Amino acid sequence: MSVDEIQSDEPLRILAVRTNRKEGNSVINLIKQQLPENTKIISVGNKDTDIVMTGLIRVKRKRGRIKNLIKEDRFSGAPYITQADKSLNESTFVGIDHLQRRTEQFAWRHHNVNNTYDAKNYYHIAVDLLASLLAEEQINLVLFFEIPHLFYDTLIYQIAKSKGIRTLIVTSSRFPGCIFSLSAIEDVGIFPSEHDEISINAYPINPDENPEWDYMKGILQFRGEPGKLNWRGILQLFWTLVAVEQTKLLNPKVVSKTISRMRIIAATLPKWRYPFRKYLHTSHLDYYEQLLLYENKEVDFDRKFVYFPLQFQPELTTSALGGCFSDQLLAIEHLSCILPNDCWIYVKENPKQNGAMRGPQFFDRLRRIPNLTFLPSYANTYELIDKSEFVAAITGTVGWEAICKGKNVLVFGMPWYRNLPGVVQFREGITYEKILNCKNEHSTLEQQTGRLVSRSHSVDAQPPTPHTTREDNSESNTVAEAIVNLIENRIDTTFL
Repeated sequence: MSVDEIQSDEPLRILAVRTNRKEGNSVINLIKQQLPENTKIISVGNKDTDIVMTGLIRVKRKRGRIKNLIKEDRFSGAPYITQADKSLNESTFVGIDHLQRRTEQFAWRHHNVNNTYDAKNYYHIAVDLLASLLAEEQINLVLFFEIPHLFYDTLIYQIAKSKGIRTLIVTSSRFPGCIFSLSAIEDVGIFPSEHDEISINAYPINPDENPEWDYMKGILQFRGEPGKLNWRGILQLFWTLVAVEQTKLLNPKVVSKTISRMRIIAATLPKWRYPFRKYLHTSHLDYYEQLLLYENKEVDFDRKFVYFPLQFQPELTTSALGGCFSDQLLAIEHLSCILPNDCWIYVKENPKQNGAMRGPQFFDRLRRIPNLTFLPSYANTYELIDKSEFVAAITGTVGWEAICKGKNVLVFGMPWYRNLPGVVQFREGITYEKILNCKNEHSTLEQQTGRLVSRSHSVDAQPPTPHTTREDNSESNTVAEAIVNLIENRIDTTFL
C-alpha cells in the first residue's frame, strides 16, 4: 500500500524498527499516546521488543514479547519484489553484504552461513518470513530509528519499498540536540538549497578548529609511545579460541606462535592503536602484520596528493550509504583514473579497523594502484587535509572537516553533507580540474549549513554548537513529538 493510498480513516499499523536505541520503548509508548487510539505499533529489534530480530542475523531462534518469528518456518509465498531481475539481484547483494557482520571472522556469536550460495538461500528465507510478517499485520508504515544496515532492517526496508509501504527514518546528526529524518536512503544529504519564505540563521563554523569527535576519543595524531601486549589481549585470544577456533587451542605450539606474533604487533604499533581490546580472530593478525610494513614510513608533504582515509567496516556509513562503493578500493581505483600522473593518493587506515574485510587480497589489490602511498597510523589527518589538493571519501566525517577548512571533497557515497558547498559527487565524466574548481565560499557554507540545521528536528533545549556530537540525553518526549509530527505530515522530513 502506497502513502497516497492510505486513507485518513484507516488505522495506522506501524512496524517500529528500533535497532539499538536505548530509550526505544519509552519513545514508542509516547508516540502511541499522541496518535489515534486505534493505532497499533509492533516493535522489532534487539531485546525488549515485541519481536526479537537478532536471532535472524545469527540464524538462531529467539523469542520476543509476542512471537518467535522463525518458530514456524514455512514458506508463505508473500511476494516482496515486483521489479526486474536486476533490481532483485541488487537487493539480494545488499542483504548478503549486511549479513556478513555475523560471520565467524567478525563476531563471537556468529552464524554458520559460510558461502555465497548459502547466504543467498538464507536471504530468501528471511525475506519470506519478513514479508509474511508485514502482510499478516497489515503494516502501512515502517518507522526506522536508524538508517537500515543490520540485515533484518535492510530486508524490511527492501520489502516495504517494493510493496509501496510508507517508510520513515529518523537518525542522529552531527549537530547536538538535532535529529535528521528521511523517507528513503537515497535521499540522505539532499535538501532544498533555497527558501524565500523564511530567514535562515547562518551556522558558525571555525575553519581553524580541529574537532574531536566522541567516537574518536583516545586517537592521537602523532606516534606516541609504543604499545605492549597485556593480559587483556591474551584473554581475548583465548576467548576467541574457545568460541571459534577450538582446534588451535589444543596445539601449544600454535598458541605460543600466535602470542609471539601479537607481541610484535603490539610493540610496533603506538600504544593508543592497541589492536587487541575487542574480538580477535587469529586471521586478523595477518592484517596487522600488513600495517607494520608501513608503520615507520615518513609522510612526504612535498609532493602533490589527494587524501583518502579509509572508513571502518562493516558499518552503515559504507554498507548502507556507500552503494557500490562500500567496496572502498573500487572508489580508490576510480579516483586513480582521474588524477594526473604527478598526483599521488595518500591512503590512511581507520584507526579503529580490525581485520574484518581486510584480507590479504585487499592489500594485493591496493598495491596494484599506481601513485598510491599507504600511511602510518599516526599520520596527522588535519595536516593531510590542509596540504592535500582535495579530500576523497565514501561518506566519512573527514569530508565535513575538509569543507569546513575550505578544502573541496569528492564523495562516492551518500553522506549527510553532500548538498553543501565544496562537495563534489563522483559521477561519470568528473575530472580532476572540475573538483579543484568547485566553489566553496565560507559564508555560503555557513548559510547552507544553517539551512540544513533548520530542517533538522530539535530534541534538546540547548541550541547546537559547531563540531560537537549530540549526547544521548534520552529526550524521549521531544523525539516522540517530532516523529508524530512527521507521521501526520505536519512537518517536512529533513532530506527530500
